[in-house]
Formats: sequence, structure tokens, C-alpha cells
Amino acid sequence: MKKICLFVVLCLAVAQLKAQKAVVFKVKYQPNRTYKVSLKVGVKLNATLTGDQSIIDQLNSNGLTQPIAVNADLTMDGNTRTGAVGADKSFPLDMNYAITNLSVQANGKDAPIPPKVTETNMKVSGHVTADGLIKLDSAMGKKLTDSAQNKMQKMMTMFQKQIKFPERALKPGDTFTESLPMTDMGLKANNDMKMDARVTYKLISISDGKAYFDIVPNFNMSVSIKNVIINVTGAGTGKMVYSIKDNFPLSKEGTFDVKIKVTSEKINVDGTAVITTGYTAAIN
Repeated sequence: MKKICLFVVLCLAVAQLKAQKAVVFKVKYQPNRTYKVSLKVGVKLNATLTGDQSIIDQLNSNGLTQPIAVNADLTMDGNTRTGAVGADKSFPLDMNYAITNLSVQANGKDAPIPPKVTETNMKVSGHVTADGLIKLDSAMGKKLTDSAQNKMQKMMTMFQKQIKFPERALKPGDTFTESLPMTDMGLKANNDMKMDARVTYKLISISDGKAYFDIVPNFNMSVSIKNVIINVTGAGTGKMVYSIKDNFPLSKEGTFDVKIKVTSEKINVDGTAVITTGYTAAIN
């Protein structure tokens, strides 16, 4: 009898382990939570200019000799608070974020940063619908106009689509690719912008209620503004840690190698950049 009981316990344990190997992932806010978030971005850019010599000479006289080396660092901190679920199964959401640090150096010289950049909080209020979508209602304490709401809603929708997991369950070793083609970013009719971003996620392991992913992003952007054409291409690597019980990423980091080419009537730019990103979230 004892052997039978032990066998049953072992079978249940094995079944439980197998059940934990495949998980259906979805990023979504949950009610009555506080999401404390920190985002860091670093840029190291090297660029060479050609074209109108008078413009290049003027830049040289201001200390911007070639190749131009630019280092920039940005830190943004904030929180998102959600409330209780209402009768319509939606719940309120308040976002409060601020740039806590911004520094830019060009060829070793600090660029002036307006103080107001790090003094202004960005506050947005809205609600999360029953199907998990964020709908914005006000910004900086003021009700949004239809035009402003449409623009901000587009940005929020793009933000929510940054990680869209497949409907199927994933197990360690599985991969999926998220494509994010983006056009019509609010530019004027005589401008044009196209962007194709593809991010491949690979589930490496699941342990202690967390899922660990490797990330491989690739992107290609083309912007045409009057007589200026900007092309940016890049690829990178990164990692993400996802909380299964919270349905939310706890950390995400990446390094991107980027090529930049700008052509215009007077000046052309050829450059390369290394961009590093880091994101952390504490959920209570």
C-alpha cells in the first residue's frame, strides 16, 4: 500500500513539473497594483559629415571636429497605479513618469540641457478595459481633446504591442517573432516614415515563477522630410525576465548596433552608434 501511495505521489509530482514546462504568456496590467519602473538608455554615436564646407567649418570652429563623438545618457523613473475593478470589469490606471537624468556630450563637451526637462512630471490617467486594453482619459490633469487623445492613444497602443506573445503555450526552447511594421506616425502629408521592427524571443528557462528569455531585435527605419532622407538600420541582443503571476516583465536589457545615414541638399551624415537599454519593474 505504501508503495502504491509513493508511486501516486511521484506521478503527481512529475505531472506538476510537466505542467510548469509550458506556459501561456500575456503582458497585462492587473487591478490594485503599483508598478514602479525605471528605464535607462545610453547612446554612443560616431559620425562623419560631408557636404557644404561652410557648415562643416562652422562646426569645427565650435569644437565639433570630425569624427563627431556623441555620448548621451537618459534615465526615466515613475510608477503606474491601478485601482479596483468596476461593474463593467474595467479598472482605473494612473501613470506618473519623469526624466530624472539627461546628459549629452559632444566631443567631450557637455551640451546644455534645459532645467525643465528634468523638472516636469508626465501624468496620464485612463482605464484598463475588460479585454486588457489601455484607454486614455486625461493628461497632466486635463481632459484630452479628440485630436490629442487619438495621438496619445496610438502611442499607447504601440507600447502595448511591443510584446505580444502567441496564444499557444510556450516551453523552454520555443521561439516566436514579433513584427512591428509602423507607418503614419503623425507626420505631415508631404513627409513619409516607414519602420519595420522584428524581435525574436526565445524562452530559455522557467523557474521560481519567472520566465527567462533571450531577445534578438532587428529594425529598419526610413524617414523622408522634405529634402532630407534618414535611414537607420540595426540589430542587437538582449534578455528579459517575466513574472508569471504578475503577467508582466520584471526586467529587460539590450544592446543595439546601429547604422545611420542622412542625406540632404547641404549636409550628409554617416554614422554608427551603440545603444544600451535597461528596464526594471517592481510590482506590489
